[in-house]
Amino acid sequence: MKESSACYGVEHIRTARSKNLRSIPRKPDDYGYLDLYTLDKERERLEKELSQLGKRAGRTSKRLEEIKLKMQDLKEKLENTRKREGAEETVIETNPKKNWKVISVDY
Repeated sequence: MKESSACYGVEHIRTARSKNLRSIPRKPDDYGYLDLYTLDKERERLEKELSQLGKRAGRTSKRLEEIKLKMQDLKEKLENTRKREGAEETVIETNPKKNWKVISVDY
């Protein structure tokens, strides 16, 4: 199974907009302000996404720490109960040969 970080999503698709392809040929100096505006909006979007990722990473690491502490606590409790009981494990024997009921069927 692939990791989620190894999978590609919609954000990895290169579009005509990201490649700066236009249907109408233009001079190199045309639409400078428009390009500046679109780049500024993309920068703002990426900064916002980066801050959201930082918040998500913080929540994830906090939850991982909580899980780690909970696992340690449960392991200690299990070890304490095992020591109190004398750590004797009982094995339940099962009968490998089962008696099957045989029924004759008349057709």
